[in-house]
Amino acid sequence: MRGMPEYLLGLDQGSTHSKAVLVDRKGRVVRAASFPLKTSRPRPGWVEHDPRAILNSQLNAANRLIRSVGRKNTIAAVGIANQRSTIILWDKKTGRPLTAAISWQDLRAAELIRALSGHRDLIRSKTGLMLNAHYAAPKLRWILVRSKGLRARAERGGVLAGTVNTYLIWHLTKGEVHATDPANAARTLLMNLHDLSWDGELLSLFDIPREILPGIRPCAADYGTARLGGRTIPIRASIGDQQSGLLGMGAVTAGEAVVNYGTGGFFLVNTGPQAVFVPGLLASLAWTTSNEKSYATEGTVNSVGTIFEWLVSQGFLKSVSEIDRVVKSSRERVTLVPALAGLGAPHWKSVARTAILGITPSTSHADVVRAAVEGVAFLVRDIVEALRSGGRVRIKRLEASGGGSRIQSLVQAQADLTGLTIQRTETTEATARGAALLAGVGHGWWSSPSSVPKPRSGKIFRARMSEAELNERYAVWEKTIEAVKTLGPE
Repeated sequence: MRGMPEYLLGLDQGSTHSKAVLVDRKGRVVRAASFPLKTSRPRPGWVEHDPRAILNSQLNAANRLIRSVGRKNTIAAVGIANQRSTIILWDKKTGRPLTAAISWQDLRAAELIRALSGHRDLIRSKTGLMLNAHYAAPKLRWILVRSKGLRARAERGGVLAGTVNTYLIWHLTKGEVHATDPANAARTLLMNLHDLSWDGELLSLFDIPREILPGIRPCAADYGTARLGGRTIPIRASIGDQQSGLLGMGAVTAGEAVVNYGTGGFFLVNTGPQAVFVPGLLASLAWTTSNEKSYATEGTVNSVGTIFEWLVSQGFLKSVSEIDRVVKSSRERVTLVPALAGLGAPHWKSVARTAILGITPSTSHADVVRAAVEGVAFLVRDIVEALRSGGRVRIKRLEASGGGSRIQSLVQAQADLTGLTIQRTETTEATARGAALLAGVGHGWWSSPSSVPKPRSGKIFRARMSEAELNERYAVWEKTIEAVKTLGPE
């Protein structure tokens, strides 16, 4: 093997696709593959995947890359990033799924959230998160209550549970490893953010049997050996997709931030070795190694790609790729609040629904499309405002990534409405790249996440809006968002 190329394999299992990349020793993505994943919406507010489809789509993407490099080239290690808070239960002996994979977008546990509302402060102090139906614990509780005989089976030791990373690791290692990482464990509402362990009080609160949960290991650690494409490859990293994107875009020191536009939108700023609690936002693990912890403050926009796909499905657009052209033809300003899966940070109104305000007889499809683009940018601006008012987090550098970052009008609107200069990363696969780089840390290629190679940056977007116009438009937005928040039962 001496003299032949060595690669790291990064997996990114997301809500709409399973992706894989090969990364070389210079941190460059040299090859990529992607397979689609079907989403099912059996009832209003319910969002599911077939766990077998999740596994097969990820295997297809990985195997395609492995075959492409041939047997002579070495794949040193694999890292896994995944959609967070999506929960799966499976049979401990056979690996057969026992339920659908309940998506992070799913809201079926909203009634339970209302019943537990008196524990919001406790949950916030222990987990850094808000009590919200998007996280895994309420979904897991819902499944155990509603699925006949499943709890008794779980208490007898016949059931395993985990987020998508855990499910993939278990299958890739042929059932040898049932483990997760702190970045994913944190999204369950069951892990204590301070000691990085399952919290007995939270387990009792949600009535979750500890024995079904995976062990928690550092993000860069030994997760066993994957059987992929006829090879055995050590798994050396597991991490949530947004934290992986933070690493993949090079935001490895305090104050460096990313906005990632995918199915949802995620704004994360690295806060270094200390968790920072900002009202309305989330305190999260960024990543851990055997001797290092890094935290992030995060805000989530629940509907980005989903609102654009909805516009396509309703005939406002022929395809997402024409958004920039259509936005240029808009002549009238209306306001759209994207909330197909409720409102995330800093509003936390899961029952909110998408609203369009200001329609006149002359309002066109193009006006609604522009309003959707600006609505996403305004929701990210709300997150930035929460950071600014908190006063403890300063944004030194902001990068944009994800499929939505290819929409020029979106990133420009984001720069205009936040007043921040935004640099768009050149790689469209920052999440998978981050997983691969973290596997390189776990495998010893680099000493820590802060020493991994930086990505190449692309176009720079600078704010072009006057302060007076910005203030005027944001005042209208604030009135609109408050009106939308009054429409639900919470």
